[in-house]
Amino acid sequence: MQSSAAELVSGEPLRVLWELHVTAAPKVEASTLIQQLRRHVDQLRPTRAARHASPATFINTDLRDSTHVFLRRDTTRRALESPYSGPHKVNARTEKTLIIFVCGRQVNVLADRVNPAYILHGTRLDTGIPTA
Repeated sequence: MQSSAAELVSGEPLRVLWELHVTAAPKVEASTLIQQLRRHVDQLRPTRAARHASPATFINTDLRDSTHVFLRRDTTRRALESPYSGPHKVNARTEKTLIIFVCGRQVNVLADRVNPAYILHGTRLDTGIPTA
């Protein structure tokens, strides 16, 4: 047997795409081709650049009125370790930064690193246990 598996299935030899549709390419002078290419390149205009590197960050609206916040730790963590520390007391704030107390020191942090802490009235902040 001197035939391929495709010939056995289809019953005829396979054809390559350019064997099915063959057209003669028109003869074009080199100078004409260069002029057409230059006109085409002259019509090209750059597209507007997209800003993929600076997405808008979400800042919680309750952050403006919160007295305490949780601070996100931007380090690698062990298993089951909390991604946030706190709650920390807010000392001052601007539009993009907050000054909070961390371990007795004032620290200036960006607003996108903190989340507002919702604390029940009468809760001790050092233990998190409601007082009776």
